[in-house]
Amino acid sequence: MRIALTLVTYFLLIVYTHYDYILLGKGRVMYPTYIAMNLCTVMLDASVMALVAGMVPRKWWRWLVSGVVWLFCMANVIYLRHFDTYVDVTLMGEVRNFDILGESFAALIHFRDFVATALYWGLCYWAFVRLPERKTWFRWWVVLALAVGSFGGIYYCANRLKHKPYTVLLKFWKGKFDSDTYSTGYQRGFIHKVYSDLWRLNMHRGVTDADKEAMASLAEMRAREMMPMNLAPRPDNVVFVVMESIMSEAIGAVCNGDSVMPNLARLAGEAQYGNLNMMSETALGWSADGQLIYMAGILPHTTVTTANAFTHNTHHGLGTVLKSLGFATAMVIPTGRHVWHQEEMCHAYGIDSLYNAVPYGNDNDEHLVDTAIEVVRKYKDKPVFLTVLNMSTHTPYSSHFDLRLRDFNDSRYAEQQLLYFERANYFDHHLQRFIDALKACGMWNNTMVILASDHHDGDWAGRDRLPIPLIITGGYPIAREAHDDALIYQSDVYPTLLGLLGVSAEWRGVGRDIFNATSQRLPEPERHNISNLILETDWFAQ
Repeated sequence: MRIALTLVTYFLLIVYTHYDYILLGKGRVMYPTYIAMNLCTVMLDASVMALVAGMVPRKWWRWLVSGVVWLFCMANVIYLRHFDTYVDVTLMGEVRNFDILGESFAALIHFRDFVATALYWGLCYWAFVRLPERKTWFRWWVVLALAVGSFGGIYYCANRLKHKPYTVLLKFWKGKFDSDTYSTGYQRGFIHKVYSDLWRLNMHRGVTDADKEAMASLAEMRAREMMPMNLAPRPDNVVFVVMESIMSEAIGAVCNGDSVMPNLARLAGEAQYGNLNMMSETALGWSADGQLIYMAGILPHTTVTTANAFTHNTHHGLGTVLKSLGFATAMVIPTGRHVWHQEEMCHAYGIDSLYNAVPYGNDNDEHLVDTAIEVVRKYKDKPVFLTVLNMSTHTPYSSHFDLRLRDFNDSRYAEQQLLYFERANYFDHHLQRFIDALKACGMWNNTMVILASDHHDGDWAGRDRLPIPLIITGGYPIAREAHDDALIYQSDVYPTLLGLLGVSAEWRGVGRDIFNATSQRLPEPERHNISNLILETDWFAQ
């Protein structure tokens, strides 16, 4: 009975792990075939785990296996509530950093988590300690048979849903996945998900002749573009504020008769270039993807989280370019130095100095701006390329922000949108403090300041790709013209900044210089194909 009870224990825990996923509507519980598939995945996972735990001879090994299973499942429960997906197994270490995200770790834990945990460990105690040692009909080969049967059931259901031959479906186990990471854990099971996550790390490959031809074709296209002469001297400083989840609608929103983001709205109106019609091009990595697009001029990988799978790549990043022009390079982040591989990615972009607001990070933009102001004063007498990331506007928006400056209550907006506005208003206040500090220390007059959102958001709008802002301001004059309301893309920012700085580099990204009429944006799917090529081959390290 020990193996049987262990099987039931793991089965119940994994069902609970999928509970929030089903509530979020991604489980497609309205289809019986999906329900059957999920029951098969749960039985497969539980059977394998029960075989491992139930057959080891020592009790403390069973407790160890059970502890690992519990940690993995609860980490996915918490991660799912925050990011609407299961955690990539290679990012399990990031779970310890939940206290630096948009809500505290405590806010993400529900009372039922404690109930489920108590039930789980109670059943484990009964199975490992209370049950006597004796042989029963329910032996290991029965559990193995359940595992094999569940495996077959998964692919039977997949065949019914996708109407594909089993030989095609079995390619899942060769690393070819038609299920995204958001649903792999639910539809294929956690064992399959762990396998697929680890497989996706093996993405690096050698350079082929086709790769060389594709990059040569891009180089020829760029060579035909006329690079306007930069008549004005370069700015003394370049400051890039990457704004977390700021959407254009928040800049123009009026709630309870007051502007939600009055300071950013004023900056956009006074800016030399203020475009509120930029489209987000992020993928699975969202915030890390936004940084990648701006810093390296490429799009994130189409099937993996780029900052995770290609952490140690070399990029022809803005930091590398500006260092060659004599700028010091620095970044201020609101998190721990290794959250989302920030330190490693900074090195990849060519950024030498990394400062974090507090030892472990949090969503307090007041502390972030205090740190950024200290860094500004440190570099005020030398040219610097400074990037600042904020955190207070990070999703989810499920409760009032403790540090909010205003309580918004307007029936025209959804509740989550009002909670988002509270965070946006808080960030807007501290953004103005940072701008005032640039002016106070004399850096504003000949500094190019770029304000851009890292990605769209909007839980209240089904995460549609709503427009995000690009604002180029500061005292440094831009002697170029562009239509402020023209549709642009995040990948246009990198070549645009190179053009404004008068940099004639061979690599100018997959987007276009919005101030250069001869510059071209690569069409789809070439933008993603070139980006994937660069990432998979580590092109700039060759």
